[in-house]
Amino acid sequence: MLLWALLLMLGLVSRQASFAKKAVVYLSPPWTTIFQGEKVTLTCHGFNSSKPGTTWWYKNQRWQNKWSTNSIETNQTGKYACQTQDSDLSDPVNLVVSSDPLILQTPYSVFEGDTLVLRCRGRDARTARNVTYYKDGSISSYFLRQSDFSIPQVGLSYSGNYHCTGVVLLFLFSQEKSSSHVQLQVQELFPPPELKITTSEPIEGTSVTLSCETQLPPQRSDTKLHFSFFRNSRVIASGWKKSQVLQIPAIWREDSGLYWCEAKAMTQNIWKQSNHVKISVKSIPISGIVMETQPSSGQVTEGEKLVLICSIAQGTGSITFSWHREGINTSLGEKTRHSLEEKFVLSAVNESDAGKYYCTANNGINTISSQRVNVTVQIPVSHPILTLSAAGMQAIVGEVLQFQCEVLKGSAPIFYQFYHKGLVLKTILAPFGGAVSFNLSVTTEHSGDYSCKANDSFSSQLSEMLELSILDPAERGLLIMGVVVSLLGILGLVAIAILVYFKLKRKGGRSPVSEPSRDRPITDPQESGHSNSVPPVELQPIYDNVTPFIEDVVYTEVWNMQHGKINTADTSETLPEDKDSVTYSEVKTHSPNDSRGKDKSMDRNHEDGTENYENILLS
Repeated sequence: MLLWALLLMLGLVSRQASFAKKAVVYLSPPWTTIFQGEKVTLTCHGFNSSKPGTTWWYKNQRWQNKWSTNSIETNQTGKYACQTQDSDLSDPVNLVVSSDPLILQTPYSVFEGDTLVLRCRGRDARTARNVTYYKDGSISSYFLRQSDFSIPQVGLSYSGNYHCTGVVLLFLFSQEKSSSHVQLQVQELFPPPELKITTSEPIEGTSVTLSCETQLPPQRSDTKLHFSFFRNSRVIASGWKKSQVLQIPAIWREDSGLYWCEAKAMTQNIWKQSNHVKISVKSIPISGIVMETQPSSGQVTEGEKLVLICSIAQGTGSITFSWHREGINTSLGEKTRHSLEEKFVLSAVNESDAGKYYCTANNGINTISSQRVNVTVQIPVSHPILTLSAAGMQAIVGEVLQFQCEVLKGSAPIFYQFYHKGLVLKTILAPFGGAVSFNLSVTTEHSGDYSCKANDSFSSQLSEMLELSILDPAERGLLIMGVVVSLLGILGLVAIAILVYFKLKRKGGRSPVSEPSRDRPITDPQESGHSNSVPPVELQPIYDNVTPFIEDVVYTEVWNMQHGKINTADTSETLPEDKDSVTYSEVKTHSPNDSRGKDKSMDRNHEDGTENYENILLS
């Protein structure tokens, strides 16, 4: 089709070039009728003026049998023609040399759209008066003193037989004379164009070339023509175009109808219409429908884009593509185009978008459906959760622990790997997803960090790390002892804090009590000379004996002294008169080698060198 259009355009150029190769004769002055004694200059214009040399013909014979200049001067009646080296023989010019008293001068060539000038002249340049112009025997115009007659924008209808009458002065007398008749032919500026097409029955979707062919005469080869094309009384392309060829890249069934073109000379405002040509566009049924996916495998990861591509091998017209999924009655989407392929995009798929897809195509002639394409949506695994059955992430050697790894989301099958200190401890496949677990009897070597990884062949995730401690039973007693010692240390700090508190409080009272001596017991106030009676203070011992796993025994005794006597095992002492209470603390250290420690009881009334006492008085 494109080759035909190229050949068509080349043919137009060739025909126009052949027509333009004809030489043209121009007259100066432009009149074809002159009086005797006057001369006319004839100039020959060839196809290529750069090549010199012209041959003149007079009365159908070679005037000079040699190449001469392109211009000659003559005053002889007859037909003149010329030819250049690169041009064909020109049309003849009929020159009339008259001896009449009155002549009508007309231009050599007149084309439609030109301004026609007629001149009625008397002999010896005498001006004619009362001039009347006639066309085909009828008066066309009358001028009292003007001898020139102009008709602007003449058409083909102005062709005819012209002559004029007028009063001229002859031998001192004025006489009315009539000129000879002149046959005037107004030529077409260009003939009506002919519309040519590559084919009158194109197939939908193919290209069609329209050509609006016409020719300009050599005398008007520089005239600018513009063209316009129409279908069913409507213009195809808006405005006038300089090109006489219009190419329709793809023609469709709705483009069928009557076509024609118009050519217009913009300066002369002359336009002409071509013949009408009927174009019937043929349709082709749809065939060879295929649906493809991107990704091409039909497997798409959740959240990614899925593209459904529907294409046909052939089919013409306006095609409607539609996409469907089994189980859904309505279409997912439709597109109507003059195209053999269209795409439908799911921007972000989810698990519910999995299924079988297909597409259909319809061009008003037939409807066909594609094969089903299975689309699977792959779900990336979520972060796995690792759990151990050890309470507080601690266990004893020989204890059986359960290790479990689970993902809440992910496409099956899922591969699980358990890691201990960065090394693979166990690999388990879950064909249908879900959690996996295994049991392990632990040893001290199983202490350390643990993690698990989940992999579903296109994504993987690692769990958080857990730290497991494995204890040996032989070391467990030492651990408990350390805990007890720590608790005792905390209790000792609390007791000291309480003693300090009461001591500070007593110093702020009215009658501070001095710290009792370790060597002297507290006596009754009456024995020390005090007249005031002081109620007895009872000292109540509080024992907190803790026997750790080691042999040393540490314990404390705390007495609460009230006003009155101090009650001990076998003594009674009276405190000084004081409203504030006094608290004493005794801390005793018992040597494991002491025989009294074997009785696991302490006698408050018995003191020996192996006991150390520290009495602190707190207010």
